[in-house]
Amino acid sequence: MLFNTYTFAAFLCLVLGAYLVLPLRGRQVFLLAASYVFYCWEKPVYGLLLATSTCLDYVCGIWMGRLHGRRRRRLVLLLSLAGNLGLLGFFKYGDFLAGNIAGLGRLLGFDTHWKAMGFVLPVGISFYTFQTMSYTIQVYRRQIDPTRDFISFALYVSFFPQLVAGPIERANRLLPQLQVYHRIRAEDIAAGARRIVYGLFRKVVIADRLGILVDMFFENPDGFSTATAWIVMPVFMGQIYFDFAGYADIAIGTARLFGIRLTENFRRPLLAVSIGDFWNRWHITLTSWLRDYVFFPLGGFRKGGARTLLNGWIVFLLCGLWHGARWNFVAWGAYHAVLISFYFTWRFIKKRLKLGKAAGGRASLVILLSTMVTFCFTSFNTLFFRSESFVIMRQVCTALLGRHAGAASATQWYVWGFAMAMGVILVFEWFQEYSGMGARLRGLPRPIRVAGLTLLAVVTLLTAVNNSAPYIYFQF
Repeated sequence: MLFNTYTFAAFLCLVLGAYLVLPLRGRQVFLLAASYVFYCWEKPVYGLLLATSTCLDYVCGIWMGRLHGRRRRRLVLLLSLAGNLGLLGFFKYGDFLAGNIAGLGRLLGFDTHWKAMGFVLPVGISFYTFQTMSYTIQVYRRQIDPTRDFISFALYVSFFPQLVAGPIERANRLLPQLQVYHRIRAEDIAAGARRIVYGLFRKVVIADRLGILVDMFFENPDGFSTATAWIVMPVFMGQIYFDFAGYADIAIGTARLFGIRLTENFRRPLLAVSIGDFWNRWHITLTSWLRDYVFFPLGGFRKGGARTLLNGWIVFLLCGLWHGARWNFVAWGAYHAVLISFYFTWRFIKKRLKLGKAAGGRASLVILLSTMVTFCFTSFNTLFFRSESFVIMRQVCTALLGRHAGAASATQWYVWGFAMAMGVILVFEWFQEYSGMGARLRGLPRPIRVAGLTLLAVVTLLTAVNNSAPYIYFQF
């Protein structure tokens, strides 16, 4: 079920209405049932995978809670990880791995073939797998006690606002909120509604409209000019940001209607001043998950510069594969691994030379230049992220270099319109980040804020790209 549909609006009104009148246990059971209806709306069979992950980690959590020996607890944790990663690997990477092994066999002279199983990727499997795995890891580390309340745990795994695209919530933060009765307050309803409207605007007005140019270009890179190719890079960066952040806004706003607070997943990443800063602002819950459960266990920064760089490469190659079972995502991960390697090296040089930040008025100029450079590098990852094959990637590269059949400069007037729109977006984000615009808007009298929100809702309805486009991150 998509957030940007009237079906979801009706579903949310029904669920919220029942939630308001039910006692705590009734709320938990009803929300659990509603979450499975939400998830199984298109493909009911994949609810079995969600239930399997839930039961596996519920049992493993209780099992680890009864054990005292670290070795035996580790074996149970490995059982949990193997089960979850096995399901994820089979449905998401089975065809990819088998097809590549068969291709390697043919290169070596063997008559190897693989007929793709053709499974439809279960929506959100990467997100809820990481979420439920974090529970068993926290139990293993004795950061939390295992819960014996199966209904609450199942709701933690399947809570519908953040089920299919995050935020990836830790059990110690979300699970306690699902185990208490929330008295719904007017400020929760107002804050939730405001966030939902804002998220819808970012998705159906901004992201989907930016996606028009992106889709047109990637369908036929040779048919557009070199200038258009360079414009599409930041436009896609804007599209994927507003698409994903719009989803997060609606997820956070929807949960807030029920009195539940989810983790913020974005903090204006387009204004990052370095690649490290970018990953502290972009998909924050995935970044922190990989940091806490992969990077630090590998040694983090503790084992020298070379090992730190190796750890960074492992994390970003895994991050690339997490995004999709295609070689372009591996290339995307390698690209970010190169960037983070330069970033770690620069941090080391700064530390050794005891370089500090520029002071006074020069700091703003340094921030601006750093932001522009970082934005250019992160926008270029569009080449790897959006290209579905190396053939398309090669076509885009030739277009960027002007070695294709298209013109040098953009001849379509609407292309420059998209470029200007992206510029306006960046300026608006800049003022939000550095001028205190958000605090000023929140300080306006309530009637003005209500009128502004109403106007934004009307604009969203009138200017939405009415194609019920799915969210980009649903494919992960």
